[in-house]
Amino acid sequence: MPLLPFKIVHVTQGLTVRVSNHFAYTDFGIRDAGEMRFNGRRYVMGATPGTGFIERDSESHSYHQFVRAGLARQRRSYLRLLMGREPSFEKEQERVKQALLQCDDAKRRDILECYQNALTVASQQEQYARIIRGVKDRMGHHSNKFMVSVISHYKSKIHHLEHDMKAVEYGVKEHCTEATFAAYEKVLDAFYRVASCRRIWQYDERFRGESHQVFFDMGVFDFIRSDGYLPLMRDLHGRDLYLLPDCLLVVRSSVDFDVLPLKLLTIVAQEMAIEEPMEMLSSSMGDAAAMIKIPELGLTYYFNHVRPVIAFVEALDQLKETL
Repeated sequence: MPLLPFKIVHVTQGLTVRVSNHFAYTDFGIRDAGEMRFNGRRYVMGATPGTGFIERDSESHSYHQFVRAGLARQRRSYLRLLMGREPSFEKEQERVKQALLQCDDAKRRDILECYQNALTVASQQEQYARIIRGVKDRMGHHSNKFMVSVISHYKSKIHHLEHDMKAVEYGVKEHCTEATFAAYEKVLDAFYRVASCRRIWQYDERFRGESHQVFFDMGVFDFIRSDGYLPLMRDLHGRDLYLLPDCLLVVRSSVDFDVLPLKLLTIVAQEMAIEEPMEMLSSSMGDAAAMIKIPELGLTYYFNHVRPVIAFVEALDQLKETL
């Protein structure tokens, strides 16, 4: 582990700068350049490179707290650096390598191999991003044509890496038929309306009466490329559920996940009846209006809206018919 928060790097002839040893958080490989400037939505990275979610518009105070907590974990801390708690491409590459040695599922192997290649490209970009930051710090507020040219040189390198990244990422559209992808796009639109519900709870059947708020988002897993991002559902057991056109990824970590074929899953929606037993609802769920059940995973979600939930499950059923 590095003992200092920076290292001295000879960038080019006549220029030596201090380059940070801290992990450089970027949205490289997640979305095209300039997309954030267009829509203003922030990318909140998870614990590992290439995994996270895109902040959505919401009036929910608890959701804003959730986003702020995710962004707070990205603040530089010398203690986290010293203890090796910051994200690391080297560690992640080793974890992927070990996971591939034990992988016996073709779909999971395909995702992991693409992730492994994407990590190699992204690690190069991250190093260039650190150097650019070091040159900017060295230049300060004074214009220096030589240093500006060095920055432009490394930005050009990153631009070339963007093309390399697209070539190695797992592309959703390339792994399904046109009919399936068209149906999947409708699922994305319907899911975003579900995720925008002000309140989403999960009821844990193992502890009757226990329910907690969870958040749905449009996310990214292991650098998987999708034009509209991946529907992301979370549960109380620390799992993230990413919906692909033909399967559901039940994720425990970036290298530990199950691939469940969508056709074999039962996902049903139901409007809450007025006479619903009160013991099923806690005081925090007083305005629950609909539910989604996934029996195979033992999951039950409650929502304070009906139409978006019903429309989402109907779109899912139409997607299954194309598989």
